[in-house]
Amino acid sequence: MSSKDDFRIDTPCVSHHQLHQWLETFLGLRIPSVRVCPNHSAPFEYLKKAYFEPSADQIVWAPRGGGKTRMAAAATLLDLLHKPGASVRILGGSLEQSLRTWEHLLPDIERLAPHLLIEKKSRSRRIDMIHSGSAAVLTQSQKAVRGLRVQKLRCDEVELFDRDVLEAAQLVTRSIEGARGSIDLISTLHEPFGLMSEIVDSASAKKLHIVRWCLLEVLERCELERDCDTCPLWDDCGGVAKTKCSGFVKIDDAIAMKHRVSRLTWDSEILCKRPLQRGAVFPTFDPKLHVCGEVMMGPSTLCLGIDFGYHNPFACLWIRSDGRSFHVIDEHVQSEMLIEAHVQAIRSRRHGAIDQIYCDPAGNSRSDQTGKSSVAVLKSEGFRVCTRGSRIVDGLELIRANLQSAAGDVRLFIHPRCRILIRAMQAYHYPPGGGELPLKDGVHDHPIDALRYYFICRDVQAATTRVY
Repeated sequence: MSSKDDFRIDTPCVSHHQLHQWLETFLGLRIPSVRVCPNHSAPFEYLKKAYFEPSADQIVWAPRGGGKTRMAAAATLLDLLHKPGASVRILGGSLEQSLRTWEHLLPDIERLAPHLLIEKKSRSRRIDMIHSGSAAVLTQSQKAVRGLRVQKLRCDEVELFDRDVLEAAQLVTRSIEGARGSIDLISTLHEPFGLMSEIVDSASAKKLHIVRWCLLEVLERCELERDCDTCPLWDDCGGVAKTKCSGFVKIDDAIAMKHRVSRLTWDSEILCKRPLQRGAVFPTFDPKLHVCGEVMMGPSTLCLGIDFGYHNPFACLWIRSDGRSFHVIDEHVQSEMLIEAHVQAIRSRRHGAIDQIYCDPAGNSRSDQTGKSSVAVLKSEGFRVCTRGSRIVDGLELIRANLQSAAGDVRLFIHPRCRILIRAMQAYHYPPGGGELPLKDGVHDHPIDALRYYFICRDVQAATTRVY
C-alpha cells in the first residue's frame, strides 16, 4: 500500500501497517506510532483501537493542538468507508467544536469517495452512504441524543459537556455486523474538578481504555543544529525531540505557545499532566500519602463524624485515633433514609464499640414528621453524642493541619474503601471568583462536613465559636 493506484479507497485494512499507510496515502496524515513519554501512548493507538475494535469505549486524553479532532474525523471516515452500514454521530462540547470535526470529514469524503454518497444534507450537517451508513453532527442537548441509535458516537472536548447530556449519550450505541457499538470520549483535561477528570479517575473501575499523549508525542523531530542550552523546551524535552519525536507540531510553534501561556496551562493542556488544584480546599491532600489501608495497632478510640441529611446525603465516617494520628476506616453516605435506617446501617458495619459520635449541630432540631431530633434518636439508641457550634473555616483549618502541619507532620489517613471521601478531598473547592467559604455542590461537601464536625468537637478551643 504505497500509492492510491495500489488499492481501492474502500478496501478495508488488514494490518496496523496498512492502516498507517492508508492514512498517509489518502489523507496525508503521518500519525506518530511511537510513544515518547513513560505512561503515555502513541496517537496512532487511538486510531488502531477505533478501527480494529479490540475494545469498545475509549478515553482520549490529549493536548490542545495535538491532532485529536483531526484523528476523530479520520476515524469517522474509515468507519463510513470500511464498515458498511455503520452510522456515526459527532457530539462536541459545543456546536462549534462538533463542526471542527465536520470541517475535516466532509471535504475528505467529498474528495475521496463522492461515488459512495447518496446525498449530502448541508443544512442538517448529515451525509448518507450508498451502503446505508451515515454521519451527522449533533447539538449539545438532551433532545439530540435521546432516542438515538448508532454504532459510533464521538464526543469531542468532553470537558465542556453538560453532565446530563453525556449521561444520556451513554445509551445510544448498538452493534451491527462489522461495527461494534462504542463511544470515544475525547478531551484535554484542564479542570481538576471537571467532567474529564471524573472520567479519567473512574476509567479503571469501568475497565475503559485511556489513550493519552502530550505535545512530545506529536512534536516534530528537532534539527541537530538547534542549541538545546538556549531552547525554552529543554526542561520538558530533555533532548528526546532529537531522538524520539516524529510528529507534526513545529518546534517553533511549540516555543511560541509556551511563551504565551502560564506554566499551569502549559502543564495541564499541553503536557497533559494532572492540573494543579487551583482553588482546592485541601491542596496538600495526596492519595499516595494519605490513602492507607493499614490497621491502627495499639489502644485507640473509635468515633463517628456525622453530617445529617435526607434529600441531601447523610454522611457518616468511622474514625479511629490513638491521639497522635487519625484513620478514617469506613464511610456511609446515603440519601432519602430516615435516621433509624442509618442507625441500622451503622450497627451493621461491626467495627467495634463506638466511643463517641461527633455531629452536625443541626441534628438537634426536631423532625416535622416524627417530632424527634436526629440527635435524640442517636441518644435513645445508647450512643454518646456531642455537637459543637463552629465556623466552617475553623473546621477546615483543623483538617488541613492534620493532613500536613507546617512542620511536615502527617496525621490524617483514609482507608481505600472510603472512595466518596477520597474523591471529596480532591474535588472540594472554592468558587471560581474566590471567597472564604468553599462551594457547596451537594456532593463533596457532605463527607467533608462529617470530617469537619469530628475535628471541631474534639477541639476544645472551638467550643465558643458559632456556625455560619
